[in-house]
Amino acid sequence: MGSESLPSAQARFDWSGVTLFLISVCVVVLCLLLVRPFLPGITWATVLAIVTQRPYRWILGRLKNPSFAAAVTTVLVALAIVVPSILILLSAGGHVLQVVREFQTTATEDGLRSFIASHPRVAGLLQNLMDNMNVSQAFEKGASAAAMQVAGFLGKSIKVFTQAIVTLFILFFLYRDTAQAVGFVRAFLPLEGDETDYLLRRIRAAIHALVLGRFAVSAIQGLLAGIAYWALGVGPATLLGVATMLFALIPAVGAFVIWMPVVIYLLLIHHWIQAIILLAAGSLVISTLDNVLYPILVGTQLRLHTAPIFLAMLGGVFFFGVSGLILGPVIFSAGESLILIWRKRMRGEALPAIS
Repeated sequence: MGSESLPSAQARFDWSGVTLFLISVCVVVLCLLLVRPFLPGITWATVLAIVTQRPYRWILGRLKNPSFAAAVTTVLVALAIVVPSILILLSAGGHVLQVVREFQTTATEDGLRSFIASHPRVAGLLQNLMDNMNVSQAFEKGASAAAMQVAGFLGKSIKVFTQAIVTLFILFFLYRDTAQAVGFVRAFLPLEGDETDYLLRRIRAAIHALVLGRFAVSAIQGLLAGIAYWALGVGPATLLGVATMLFALIPAVGAFVIWMPVVIYLLLIHHWIQAIILLAAGSLVISTLDNVLYPILVGTQLRLHTAPIFLAMLGGVFFFGVSGLILGPVIFSAGESLILIWRKRMRGEALPAIS
């Protein structure tokens, strides 16, 4: 009698476990769907909380009140990083839209033909192109397509500000409740204590290397390039500065993709001095900052390899949008760390130290 009831009880237990698992999966999926619209805000809040943890600790040590220290640090981050970034991006988008609207006018073609007529060196290269195509129609089609994209970007300004508010809101609680947040993450990781520590340290190191070593350096490159464009009278300087920053952000590409064509343009219009100054600034300062600032901001041991980071960024943007610039490399680093943890566990070896 007892032997017959045991399988029945075991069957009920298995069915209950499967049901609980399915319900748990459904609830987790629903939770992910609920927070998916705010993924950019959550991502950037987490990144900012990690890279600015030292300033927060410094402020906390003087104010002694976690809530007050978190509020002060959040305001400082908003004023120093979030608000300027939004204003610069919106300004650059406005410049693009203005340029597109100018291209849609017939005066653009007339101005281009006048430019070619006054510069014989350029005439030989472009005159055949001008004669064999409908320039107005080409400009109109290209400008219309670009205008739709830029107008869509500017039309999402409300969404951008919403994500910024979400970022600052979450950032405040990440500052104030750091221990609870880390404990929450630890509770969901099926790893041993030292393995969890290793994984979190690797992710934190990857974020530091990515944000401070690539984002911060590319932002400084874009800022210096924008100042150079403005000082040399090459406009719109804001748009060119943002473009320089974006190309400097891409591994194996670099800022020269923007400033070198500007140098060529200045040479074509016989602005020799401006071209020489920009060439010197671009080759000696703008494009060499990575080698100088990276060791200062990050150190020499955390340099991320170019090829996997490039692919991780592209894949991240494809799957997650702008947030993928961070999520892609972080997921790649986490996957690499988990494989190493599994290998060390199978071999019974200790995990390597991370400085």
